[in-house]
Amino acid sequence: MKVFETIISILEDKGPMPIPAICNEVNQMLFTNHDKLLLPSHIKSIVTRKKDLFRIQEGKISIAPDKYPSYLVAVIDGEDGISYQVNVNFIRKSFAFFEWRQKGKLEKSNVVISPKKPGDIDVFKREIFTMKLWEWLPSYGKSEGITLGEKNWSVKLQTNGKIYISEGTDSYPLNWDKFSKAIEKLIGTTFR
Repeated sequence: MKVFETIISILEDKGPMPIPAICNEVNQMLFTNHDKLLLPSHIKSIVTRKKDLFRIQEGKISIAPDKYPSYLVAVIDGEDGISYQVNVNFIRKSFAFFEWRQKGKLEKSNVVISPKKPGDIDVFKREIFTMKLWEWLPSYGKSEGITLGEKNWSVKLQTNGKIYISEGTDSYPLNWDKFSKAIEKLIGTTFR
């Protein structure tokens, strides 16, 4: 786990904390992975660089409410007749995955899909933080982003302070592949 992700994990677990206390916690968690201990100045540098994600109030660091995910819905509606939807409730640490197929567009298949073991919602949440979904554009068309195929998609991220909605047709944010892989790791099956 990176120092940035460790700070997020600590703040999620213990709430707002001063930099020296965060530094102490990070060193306890990551001591085996570092030759020397981190200093409070290292923590301050990380928090300062990620100022859109962290809030400093009365000497304590916390995760900004408008960046702290509480619920996520991701939908892909494919031209091939297969559609997917994932609902993730970060507060209850649960998710639901739906796959449906349009009747007229399917051929019979002998392929049996065996779902893998589902992933960890806390790990998925940390990945959401690193992907910065709140920076995605509201709409992606054929002239923006990267083109992967002919699919409609939408992502709705509800945080403790704001709702972010992004959607597109045939065009995706640059980190869409990373997002899809994170969802696949969480749900244990394909999401494309």
